[in-house]
Amino acid sequence: MDLLDQFVKRVGSAPWYRLVGMEIKRGEEITVEINVEEKHLQALGMVHGGAIASLLDSAIGLNINKELVGKGKLAITSQLNVHYLKPVSKGKITARAKPLFIGSKVAVGYGELKDENGDTIAIATSTFYITLRKD
Repeated sequence: MDLLDQFVKRVGSAPWYRLVGMEIKRGEEITVEINVEEKHLQALGMVHGGAIASLLDSAIGLNINKELVGKGKLAITSQLNVHYLKPVSKGKITARAKPLFIGSKVAVGYGELKDENGDTIAIATSTFYITLRKD
């Protein structure tokens, strides 16, 4: 198992991922998804903004870290800006992301969250602090 596989496995087994039910899918890009359950809904029956933000933050961070893990570095979220575009209350939602900039101290990424029909639910940009990996 290479370093990226180990990193993705570690992240995916974290208590938060298990609690929310987030699943990491690896391909050319790393995506993060959930099958919407009652626990994801806010009082009006739509997926809570915090769950949406968590998916986007995770997808952006994983795709930035994909570029850093092999270099002995790690990116940690320092800012997340989410634009909620459309409510969703059921089905599978998937976050896709890409790095926009990776420097020596900071990285910036972009992500989109889509429902199973391909409609965009939310978009986000995020800034990450880059540090040395300590494991």
